[in-house]
Amino acid sequence: MKRINYLYAIALFVSCCLVACKYDTDIPNPSDYAKVYMPQAIDTPARRTFVMADTLQSIVIGAAYGGPNSLESPIEVTFRVDPALVDAFNNANGTSYAPMPAGSYELPNPRASISAGGVSSSALRIKVKTKGALEPFKQYLLPVTIDQVNGNIPVNESLKTTYFVVEGQREGTPLKVMSFGKGSGAHNMALVADIINPHNPDILLVREMDINTNRNGKIDQAAALAELISMPHYLYIPSIASYDGGSYGATIFSRLPIKEQIYHILPTGDINTEKGPLGIITVALADGTEVVFAGTHLNSNATRRAAQLPELLNVMNTYTTQPLILVGNFNERPPSGPVYVSLADAQFIFPCSTCPANTPVTNPVNYSDFILYKQPNRFRVMGYTVGTTSTSAHLPVIAQFQVYKD
Repeated sequence: MKRINYLYAIALFVSCCLVACKYDTDIPNPSDYAKVYMPQAIDTPARRTFVMADTLQSIVIGAAYGGPNSLESPIEVTFRVDPALVDAFNNANGTSYAPMPAGSYELPNPRASISAGGVSSSALRIKVKTKGALEPFKQYLLPVTIDQVNGNIPVNESLKTTYFVVEGQREGTPLKVMSFGKGSGAHNMALVADIINPHNPDILLVREMDINTNRNGKIDQAAALAELISMPHYLYIPSIASYDGGSYGATIFSRLPIKEQIYHILPTGDINTEKGPLGIITVALADGTEVVFAGTHLNSNATRRAAQLPELLNVMNTYTTQPLILVGNFNERPPSGPVYVSLADAQFIFPCSTCPANTPVTNPVNYSDFILYKQPNRFRVMGYTVGTTSTSAHLPVIAQFQVYKD
């Protein structure tokens, strides 16, 4: 609403200026419409994000003049930072921003001038110290207000103060991961690729893969799909080592070269049932950061799934320091299912408090695929979404991370 009011005011001022060129006498007391304001205050709050660094960074502020007549003489505007306004802003807006810590900012020169005939002041810079002063990803509020204006020109009270939300972010590398159950009956890899390619993942788990089975025409689905999605590095994990003349399982695909790879077979307690594939790869991001990616598919039967869980936890607990992402079909509803409770106890983090469901396709209300991560100081979740099309009853799940070196 403030923005709309401001734009209306600008339109009024412009209109007044145009009219004043020919019909000055039509505007009684034109000085009543002249005011000074902060253009940055149009956005409330005004967000400023910095990458944590040793060097000082800047927030630019300034003043502007609006009115039917031009300024006849220069004016000086003085600013000040007012931390006392933080609590009032939070109370009025239902927010909980912290005030900027002492020593994290400085306004070396609080005075700016608007020249005669001008409409905006010279720019001032608030110096911001990030590294060693701000907590990464914590949001702070920095209220900057017009303190004084000489020349007897009033201040637009609604645009007098700018509330800057300041956040320091660590410099990281983006990484997009995806988990998808293509369906055991989906044998056309071109159709599967059409589901995957629009999301452009860096690392991907595809479940329910046939390798050289009779039913799919003796095609190596992993090799065929790798070419279609331009992800040449992959690890196939069999869950049924001998099936229909070939094998059946899951595949982890990566755009990045795989530095290490291993797979485990999760037992079900029943030698006559499909085992659980657990594949693990390690890749290096562009900045050299190594990330571990694990993909699995747990049994749909609760008793068999319970038999798989201890082995899954044992393997995952061996990764104590590396940034770790775990994806797959856990066949339970997060976060209350026993598998998810155990993973949370093992320090795995849920990417969202109310993550979107991914099955059935037409009206998703349940969960199959899910994405979790470990070592939260090494990750920031930038997005968590579910696809809109599928070759199975399960929509793909996609998470976008920012990964930090240390």
